[in-house]
Amino acid sequence: MTPLELRHGDLRLALAPALGGSVLSFRLGDLDLLRPTPAGASDVLETACFPLVPYANRIADGRFTWGGRTAALAANMTGQAHPLHGDGWRGAWRVEGVDERSAVLELMPQGSAWPWRYSAAQSVRLSDRGLTLTLSVTNLDDAPGPFGLGFHPYFPDSATARLTAATTGVWEASDDLLPVREAAASPWCDSAPVRGNVLVDHCHTGWSGEARIELGLGKPPLRLTASRALRWLHVYAPPGEDFFCVEPVSHAPNALNMADPQAHGVWTLGPGDTGVAWMRLDLA
Repeated sequence: MTPLELRHGDLRLALAPALGGSVLSFRLGDLDLLRPTPAGASDVLETACFPLVPYANRIADGRFTWGGRTAALAANMTGQAHPLHGDGWRGAWRVEGVDERSAVLELMPQGSAWPWRYSAAQSVRLSDRGLTLTLSVTNLDDAPGPFGLGFHPYFPDSATARLTAATTGVWEASDDLLPVREAAASPWCDSAPVRGNVLVDHCHTGWSGEARIELGLGKPPLRLTASRALRWLHVYAPPGEDFFCVEPVSHAPNALNMADPQAHGVWTLGPGDTGVAWMRLDLA
């Protein structure tokens, strides 16, 4: 796998289009701002960031019905009963444009079980202060369909990291990590330590669209911002691991099986319609 290298000032970014359209590394000089991908890695779950399309997080048993069509999606991750994160992270993206500090990738899924045909595009651009990722999905089908987007960045240094993010609620989860009840909560409101003794794998509601990530001594704080299309924030911090994830997403986990999917963020895209979302990661 030959990475695609982008540069701007002291910022460096490596991309792997064929490995789920993923970011392999994002550095300021010699400092890793995202968890770096190990040399020789072939699993997208070891990368620094990957796109979520045409949905984010889990769908219970891979099944839902929408507009008279029934989805039957297979599990796509070892040890997980429910398929998650869509097709994009398991697909090969094509480079459609590249210059020194930006790239455009496209995905035309082959053999997708998603009941609506679609395409996706992802642009990656370095600026003076950071990185912007923009993701879009276009409904190529002849009928309206449900869609969602998100980003899955991995950050390093979970033992020393702190997170500040204003939210109004959190989805409590079942043992198999499906949402069961929304509770009022803002656990990351004031520079809270990221890593604890129990698994954190929860979706937060009412997110302001901004978060501050402090990795620890010797590294600059980061400001994560996202478009209004991404107003759910999923935080994943496994105990004992040296990484954590702060994921801007467009809808709640398993929203397609909730009583009102659109109220929980699912988009309805008509034939030819496109949904767009972006995430920025800047030096604070």
